[in-house]
Amino acid sequence: MKFALALVTLLPLFVKGADIPVAVGQTGLTFEPSSVTAAEGDVIVFSFYPKNHTVTQSSFAAPCTKLVDDDGPDDDDDDAVADSGFVPVTDASTPTVWNYTVTSDDPTWFYCAQASPVNHCTGGMVFAINPSAERTFEAFQQNARNGGTGSSSTTGTGTASPTNTSPGSSTTSSQATNTAAAGGNGNGAVSVAASGGAASLLAIAGAVAAFAL
Repeated sequence: MKFALALVTLLPLFVKGADIPVAVGQTGLTFEPSSVTAAEGDVIVFSFYPKNHTVTQSSFAAPCTKLVDDDGPDDDDDDAVADSGFVPVTDASTPTVWNYTVTSDDPTWFYCAQASPVNHCTGGMVFAINPSAERTFEAFQQNARNGGTGSSSTTGTGTASPTNTSPGSSTTSSQATNTAAAGGNGNGAVSVAASGGAASLLAIAGAVAAFAL
């Protein structure tokens, strides 16, 4: 009985966060949706479409300036600034997928750093996770359209992991044939286990509990 209860207690450690799909550049200079509400552990599944975009972390005050990691370039903690790097895509039927794992409920801000032939960020191509009533997505996007290039030194909140396989919940292509830019930041920790594994553990725990009784 105690063993069964121990397994049930450990189950939350193996449950994967929700996958939240976001299309990058599918219909022009846009993220779709432009903002999402996500909990810690959720995975934002960015699917890149033609031609060449980035998902780069910034700040509310300076939407079009990459966030600065206060811990320095050699720091390898979970708060490293997220940046996919440039992701060139030529075929809309096979978007490249890049994952970002949410590690905080705080508002987190992103933009596309492509500046040629036009500046995508000042064109309004920005994205937000958990915008607040005080700092709305609309205000963030307007800051970007106004040029939003102030200085920023706030540490990021999240880990990023490039991948070429789209998770099952994504509404975009499940087979990405392009490769994300090598400059993307990430530590490879997208999730602990798939939801199918959690379901199996739950079944095992139930069986053990029944046997113990």
